[in-house]
Amino acid sequence: MKTLKNHEQEYIHILKTKLSTVGKFFGFIFCLIISVLNFIFIKYIWKVLDLGYVFAKEEELINYTPKVLDLIVLYPIIMEYILIGLTVCIFVSMFKKLKLHKENGLIFGFIGGLIGVLIFGLIGGLIGRLILGLILGLILGLIYGFILGLIYGLIGLSIGLIEEMEEWTN
Repeated sequence: MKTLKNHEQEYIHILKTKLSTVGKFFGFIFCLIISVLNFIFIKYIWKVLDLGYVFAKEEELINYTPKVLDLIVLYPIIMEYILIGLTVCIFVSMFKKLKLHKENGLIFGFIGGLIGVLIFGLIGGLIGRLILGLILGLILGLIYGFILGLIYGLIGLSIGLIEEMEEWTN
């Protein structure tokens, strides 16, 4: 017991607070309000920066010019994802005791999902689309080029043959 007291005096410890259901409820309401305010902020940024081209049709894209400043909306979207996850965790903790991070509980799943979706999904999606676009572009470009080359070549050949036949008949 003496060594535990010495250890507590020597090192700073974070106290584990046991919040009541009322405290968790107010935490849930607070996170919910912050999530809604962040969503309103995202809508405001969307209108101010005129990011309508994200969902615009191909004919309407001529009215928009993408800018690097448009990426500023990524931070609030990521924060919204985190706030919604935190709100769900606090809501669940009102009814059930959450497992620790080491026990692979809800918080572990949330953190793993956040990292997996944001990092691996984003990078994998970007690289996958890039590779898929390059491969499909090359293959379809070769096929269309070959077919159109054959068609135009045959049309040119037939026009040349028709002109040659007209010269022979005259």
